[in-house]
Amino acid sequence: MTGDYEVFFGNQPVGRVQVLRQGLYYRFVCRCKLTGDVVCRLYVSCGGQQENLGVVVPEREGFGLDTRESVKRFRAGEPSFSLVPKNEMASGQFVPIVPEEPFAYIERLKTSFLVKKYGQMGILLEDQNPISNPTGQ
Repeated sequence: MTGDYEVFFGNQPVGRVQVLRQGLYYRFVCRCKLTGDVVCRLYVSCGGQQENLGVVVPEREGFGLDTRESVKRFRAGEPSFSLVPKNEMASGQFVPIVPEEPFAYIERLKTSFLVKKYGQMGILLEDQNPISNPTGQ
């Protein structure tokens, strides 16, 4: 996974992400040009899996993110990086959590989110396909 990659906002390349291996971690250093109209999260898609790396923040000459993540979180394959507006909720299926009832999606918890929807706590199961064009631009 180590290398230098383009990062996209919709279909437009807006910057670069450098991935370095540091022991048991990957270090992700992102630098990009954005308007700043919306807060964006950086996602990496690799091996059919998508991971949220965090929010890019304003810097001197644009926006950036510098973070480290465990190597074991990522599958083998060629990574692709995209920026997604923070307020765009991940699409997926909402499954309510009901005490003392079996939970049929236990194997998908690692890639899901705990959310409160319709006044009830539940799990948002992400779609199996990674985000390809999140902004429609």
